[in-house]
Amino acid sequence: MADGLSSKEVAERLTISPRTVDGLVERILRKLDFSSRTQVASWVTASAVS
Repeated sequence: MADGLSSKEVAERLTISPRTVDGLVERILRKLDFSSRTQVASWVTASAVS
C-alpha cells in the first residue's frame, strides 16, 4: 500500500485474491483510524524518516 500499488497489484505479488487485499486494507484503515490508502502511505513514509 505504501508503494502506491492497487489491490490487484498487491494481490498478484502476494498470490492472494484482490478481495482479500481489500478486506485487509479496510482492517488497516480502521485500526489506524484513517479513511484512505494515501493516509497510510504518508504515515509509513513519516515513520520511516523518524
